[in-house]
Amino acid sequence: MTIFEWITALMPIVAVLVLLVIMRLPASVAMPLSLVLTAGLAFFVWQLDATRIMAATLQGLVIAVTTVWIVYGAIGMMNTMKEGGGMNAIRSGFVNITPDPRIQVLIVGWLFVSFIEGASGFGTPATVAAPLLIALGFPPIAAVVIALSADVSAVTFGAVGTPALIGIGNGLSLDVNQPETIEFLTSVVLQTVLIDMFVGLLIPFILILMLTRFFSKEKSIKPALEVFPIAIIAALAYSIPAYIWTLILGFEFGGMLGGLTGLVILVTMARKGILMPKRVWTFDGYADEIDQPLDQPTIGKGKRELPQWKAWAPYLILTIFLVLTRTVPFLNELTRSVRIDLPNIIGVEGISTSWEPFYSPGFMFILTMIATFFLHNMSWSQVTSVFKATTLGVVGTAITLAASVPMVRIFIHSENGGAGLASMPVELATAAADTFGGVWPLVAPWIGALGAFVSGSATFSNMMFSSLTTNVAESVGLNETLALSMQMAGANAGNMICVMNVVAVASVAGLLGKEGTIIRYTLMPMIYYVTATGLVGLMLATFFL
Repeated sequence: MTIFEWITALMPIVAVLVLLVIMRLPASVAMPLSLVLTAGLAFFVWQLDATRIMAATLQGLVIAVTTVWIVYGAIGMMNTMKEGGGMNAIRSGFVNITPDPRIQVLIVGWLFVSFIEGASGFGTPATVAAPLLIALGFPPIAAVVIALSADVSAVTFGAVGTPALIGIGNGLSLDVNQPETIEFLTSVVLQTVLIDMFVGLLIPFILILMLTRFFSKEKSIKPALEVFPIAIIAALAYSIPAYIWTLILGFEFGGMLGGLTGLVILVTMARKGILMPKRVWTFDGYADEIDQPLDQPTIGKGKRELPQWKAWAPYLILTIFLVLTRTVPFLNELTRSVRIDLPNIIGVEGISTSWEPFYSPGFMFILTMIATFFLHNMSWSQVTSVFKATTLGVVGTAITLAASVPMVRIFIHSENGGAGLASMPVELATAAADTFGGVWPLVAPWIGALGAFVSGSATFSNMMFSSLTTNVAESVGLNETLALSMQMAGANAGNMICVMNVVAVASVAGLLGKEGTIIRYTLMPMIYYVTATGLVGLMLATFFL
């Protein structure tokens, strides 16, 4: 690959970063421009034929529809909770556990997100957690940044083990029905969790640090330092149980049960006042007294004060739907029985897609919405108001995704052109391997993050680069399990800045057009996580493995 071709391969990524992050254009403008640029480079430099570009574009449009399905459900559930009074009740309940937003970040932003990631994944955690944080009085931009940045450690276990089972399994063409394959994948997951015990130890503290430094009037790190001990405990309350549950039950359940265990631990500590801050911090400063009610806005139109069990019931129902359809064989087969397959789109081999609409988290959201209409005794006018607001709210997201996902699919499927090159991301990764093979532990997490950023999923990143990673590991004498675990950890971090995830949660929080600003914030913890993972991996490769 020539220097010109290398620059060409890098241009789609650079364009997204420049247009979104530096120029701060809304995604609805930046992504169509990036799509045109990527398609042009693929046609003129990579010399792809127009049919292949069109097939990748159509594949992207179908994937965009599947994402909009999830976003519609998430926005609909949020609107239902607002309209029926559930959000007001949840806010009151959390303030009763702890009125301090710093501790609420640990409970909702860190541990609840980890639990939902383990159960569902694919961008769902942030779309669930951000509205909850907004209901607690968090500024919408803070809620979105916290929810996205917190969704990192548990991505290893996303959607009941999908990144390992489907991502690495398919990427290495393994037979996932064989016990030795499960044993190998479990070893990779456990290694990733061990690395995360060091790297992820600071993530809860970083979340609080960002909260007090960027989203409050005083803009100080001092309030974050006051809760440093409990932030470290929150990190360990997730990672240690996640490791133990993986050993006992397998990697499908590590994130889900690790997050749930951590929730029990931290809520208990908050109720008993163990290691809780002496003063309540608010977005305006400190409350005068620990029991002073916070002046936080009323969310939604619901005037009734629902009991806590009824307010939380929709999230319990959603969680049950997600867990049962992914763990109970009969329900798993039933919800996946309707499958829309589009093999070899317009005759182009290797560009295919499929959709299981009733297995999608979007359908689980909609089922939960309907159940909530009855559970919260909502009137017909409230129900119609929910659907109207939800439909209007998803239009901007649909337009953005209709450009961003096809752009990504052209980028990924840019192989088999007249130039005789591999796809753009593979050429970039190969060039990195040729240049930095001797220090691959430092590079592997960045490759994983790149894959998640461009593909929209840690699972797809693992699928795309696992083979390359094992080949490089073999050529430089690096432990294969360690190499894959570092790539996996990097892919986890890439979720923080993935355009599809950012657009989805921005739409739920009413922040469409602010995607670039959001990524400017989430880049910081992402860079920390990827860099620290590389350093820990290099140390392990040099001295232990």
